[in-house]
Amino acid sequence: MVVFLAVILFSMQNKDEVILRFGLSPLHAVQWELPKIPLFLVILCSIVFGMLIGGFGDLYRHLQLKRTLRQNQRMIERLEKEIQSLSEMRYEKPSLVRENY
Repeated sequence: MVVFLAVILFSMQNKDEVILRFGLSPLHAVQWELPKIPLFLVILCSIVFGMLIGGFGDLYRHLQLKRTLRQNQRMIERLEKEIQSLSEMRYEKPSLVRENY
């Protein structure tokens, strides 16, 4: 509720209209221009867009870590099986030793 009230107050104080332009003016004379929109809308959209980009980056990193964790768990299981088989082999007497005794 506090954030909502802060956004309302922010939008009431920044309602001046601005024109957004984008173009490569030194290289080209072509420019894209949006009609007049309130300043608070530009700022809030920028914040939301930045949060989305950050969220997607975080999601990608999370998926990478999850994949690495799965690979490490498989390797741990494989190494535990190998340790188990090696420890069983250590306690068995070799067949040549049994025949001599």
